[in-house]
Amino acid sequence: MKESPPKHKGRRGRPRTVEEPVRISPRFPASTAALLEKASALRGLTVTGFILDAARAAAERVVADETRWQLDEDETKAILKLLANPPKPNAAARKAAALAADVVIRS
Repeated sequence: MKESPPKHKGRRGRPRTVEEPVRISPRFPASTAALLEKASALRGLTVTGFILDAARAAAERVVADETRWQLDEDETKAILKLLANPPKPNAAARKAAALAADVVIRS
């Protein structure tokens, strides 16, 4: 996990992050807003704090799920075996490699 940005004292001595906050203004159905208010009160948080915590945790799970592999023991052994003894390239592999040489990945 990444380190938190350095904190500085803001107004009234509260710590604030160096990162500039941005505003997102979602609109919730009244029943969802009431549920968020109740849940945040039970946790002793503001609604904004509760939503930020929950949204960040959900976003981190999505990123982890979509960018990392989880292999069981048999799958891990199979991958390690292939890495130790890669198959000789066939015509299809050579063609794929030639096609991939022209691919540009932008992030």
